[in-house]
Amino acid sequence: MSRKITQPVNQVRLTNVAIVRMNRHGKRFEVACYKNKILNYRQGIETDLSEVLQTDRVFTNVSKGLFASSKDLQSAFDTTDEEKVCRVILDKGQVQVSDMERNATLENTAREVANMVATKCVNPLSERPYTTNQIRDAMKKAEFSVQPTSTRSVKQQFLDCVKAIKEKGILEIQRAKMELAIVVKNTQGVDDLIKLLEADTQAIIQPREHRERVVFFVDPSKYRTVDSIAKKIGATLEIVRHIVTRDGDVDVTVELEHYSSQQRQNEKKANEAITSVAQDGIFDAEVDDLEHELETMNLNRQNPFAMEESDRDELQHVSQRKKNKQAQKKSKKAKRREKEELALREERINTEKARREERELRLGQQQEEQDLEKEKFTSEVGEDGNNERKSCNTCGGSFTPTEYRAHFRSDWHRYNQKLKLKGLNPVDEKEFLMFDADAFFT
Repeated sequence: MSRKITQPVNQVRLTNVAIVRMNRHGKRFEVACYKNKILNYRQGIETDLSEVLQTDRVFTNVSKGLFASSKDLQSAFDTTDEEKVCRVILDKGQVQVSDMERNATLENTAREVANMVATKCVNPLSERPYTTNQIRDAMKKAEFSVQPTSTRSVKQQFLDCVKAIKEKGILEIQRAKMELAIVVKNTQGVDDLIKLLEADTQAIIQPREHRERVVFFVDPSKYRTVDSIAKKIGATLEIVRHIVTRDGDVDVTVELEHYSSQQRQNEKKANEAITSVAQDGIFDAEVDDLEHELETMNLNRQNPFAMEESDRDELQHVSQRKKNKQAQKKSKKAKRREKEELALREERINTEKARREERELRLGQQQEEQDLEKEKFTSEVGEDGNNERKSCNTCGGSFTPTEYRAHFRSDWHRYNQKLKLKGLNPVDEKEFLMFDADAFFT
């Protein structure tokens, strides 16, 4: 009896394809498509089925090559025309993607959301945007996970991301304001218009060059309110800038003035809140919290760039009632953990100081040895005039061949290399040796 290997001829195995699946009348139907073509078909970019489908047959299982029978197609779709069935499945079916493709899609969505946040949001104090890397780190710390764009659009996820970062307190962030302009025909009602904008939309009115044109900054969420106000009075609404941010180099004087103005506005809002709370007869504890917030604003305005100092002195300025409340909340375990962390911090500082002292002593000894070698080298080759000196482009200065090799292995040269990568000016050797160990822990 002869034996031979037979190959099944009733199976068509398809691999490396994108599968679109639909369940109807208790049966599963699938079509085999080219990758990256399904989205183009659903967006109307591609209309030719031959460019979308690997084959115009309808399957019950693409991986096994099992075709759907005409009886099943008739009962589920009321037709046996496989082209019509393929179009229905492509329009309403679910796309089966691999883990790699799904992860790549989610990564692209996360990148788009982070770019949108970095473009449309700013720091409320400096009014400067954050970088994309800062937003990605904030998204991870806030445990914000993106969803497929088929579920929620990028714009919706952008709003959810900003809300999550603000609620978790990861970054001080807010939507960048829009610059709008309302052009009125009758200048008599301009003052009433300004009061209405300030009351309903908290708009920041800008100095006016023309009486009939009112320019102001407003939150993007208030755009529809402003549009309704403009239509109500028969005025024209213009969009001057979609996003208002501060660009360019940082000027310390300008930043201080801007910071002070922001603090004054926050102080004014806090005073208004305290007045409204006191008039409504709300509990004294809430009034104390608002007064503490106002006092913290005053301290930060007096010294805006010494935030650590204000944090250390904050407990000295709060009320005794606030301190007692905070002390009751702290458990014994938390206090013991704070003591352990303080002890570890002091130990690291002492270790770093000892290492610095040892390093300075070693550098002094190395300097003496280098001076001796230099004198010896000068006495040997000085008369012939063959002592070629080399200069360091990073640190400056010139060195003998022996000093040149030792300089490139020194901490001073490595430190200047790091400064150069950050775009900062290098320091000379005296300034480098004067650095204090405490600077690395503050």
